[in-house]
Amino acid sequence: MPKIKVRTKDQKVYEKIVEAYEKTKIIQKQKQLTYGHWDFVVFGQTNDNETVLREGFAEQASIKRVPIYIASLAQPGLTNVNGIPIEEFIEEDIPEKYKGLEIIHVDPLRPLSIKKRDTIPGASRALDQICKDYEDENIAIIHAPHESDWMIAVMKYLSECDRAFPDPVQEAFSQNSALPGDFLSLKNSTPSPDQLN
Repeated sequence: MPKIKVRTKDQKVYEKIVEAYEKTKIIQKQKQLTYGHWDFVVFGQTNDNETVLREGFAEQASIKRVPIYIASLAQPGLTNVNGIPIEEFIEEDIPEKYKGLEIIHVDPLRPLSIKKRDTIPGASRALDQICKDYEDENIAIIHAPHESDWMIAVMKYLSECDRAFPDPVQEAFSQNSALPGDFLSLKNSTPSPDQLN
């Protein structure tokens, strides 16, 4: 199963991540998955009653065409290690509230890329229009609780894909790993106020 461990600036950021993860809605999954590549459209409302839509993809990182499965900077439980800044994991469009977030462990390594970003006036009809525009495409449609939570929403979708279609190499790692079970690992651990497991 996919795993990600991050270090947050404070408890409030941690709580926002958990809330965003829990409130994300996966409206449509990809009809056909391509190994190592996931296409998505993620959208959410702004504070100004607009809807921001981002179209992008996640692609498993590789070195000389060999997939990278685990990027880990510390043994589980260590908190005094600098992590990878979120800015290196997501190429662009990082919300202000998540700047400074550090990734300590991610499995598998799939940086997120945005190809297109649009702002749609209003919020009430945006959901129907987005679903109509993308329903026939091989793309996931993800509704984030707020437009700034787009990356958390995409990570939830990727986590669900991994549960439904586990990768054999990843499963082999998981059987021998000391890390807890799934994406956020909220049930199995008690994180410090500044670390999300």
